[in-house]
Amino acid sequence: MSASEPLPSSTVILLREEAAGGEPFSVLLLERHGSVAFPGAHAFPGGVVDPGDHDAPGTALPVDQTWAPPGEGDGPGEALPYWVAAVREMFEEVGILLATRAGHPLEGPLGDDLMTLRTRSHGGEPFPKLLAQHGLVPATDQLWYFARWITPPQNPRRFDTRFLVGRVPQGQDAVIDGTECVSCRWYTPREALSVYEDGGIVLLPPTVRTLDELSGFTSIDAVLDDARRRVVRAVRPEVGSDGGLPTLSYPDNTGNPDQAPRRLVLRDGRWRPA
Repeated sequence: MSASEPLPSSTVILLREEAAGGEPFSVLLLERHGSVAFPGAHAFPGGVVDPGDHDAPGTALPVDQTWAPPGEGDGPGEALPYWVAAVREMFEEVGILLATRAGHPLEGPLGDDLMTLRTRSHGGEPFPKLLAQHGLVPATDQLWYFARWITPPQNPRRFDTRFLVGRVPQGQDAVIDGTECVSCRWYTPREALSVYEDGGIVLLPPTVRTLDELSGFTSIDAVLDDARRRVVRAVRPEVGSDGGLPTLSYPDNTGNPDQAPRRLVLRDGRWRPA
């Protein structure tokens, strides 16, 4: 694969209900370690697809997911490894495991026997096989397609990233791995954007764009219902300028006529919704 070819990757927009504060839900953001891609940036859990993600017996895609027409985006015939990668990366980075045992969701705090699998998965052992040893299957059918963004060709390192969205398993919370990420926190979308604009955290443009969109939803159910209907297509942001300021235009890639394109402007060192 050439340096300019985007790396296939996945990321998880993980949501949980908020009991107070006037916001309906929060989203998990982690702080990247200085030795990995995008050091110091706050991002959703995720990473590059591994070879072992292609062999995951028992996994399935959401039965109610809408798909793009052939040639315009992912279809159910080739999408599953991205869903497996998303579950794996979330477990490796923040210790949250979206899985089932005998058809029932895995809930509650994870025991030491499962948490030790993080190190083995980090070490390259096939993730689905590690789970199978404990009677578990990645619950890929509990993640829905939210977006797909391809890094513009101008960037020296490029990614073709599937953004998937789901609900945190009951009774589980994030435990950082200390290698790929050094901290994590639940933010409401508006809170994350406010902290970012004040200089408290670093966000990459796709994260800003996603948080801006999430801020318009009134509940997790509304987010997931919208994701089920999305027809996600493969597009990349368009680089431009406005009054001498760099811009990134994110066209709608979902086929939703109510979804307006979003544009970010780089102002005072921050990508801000225009």
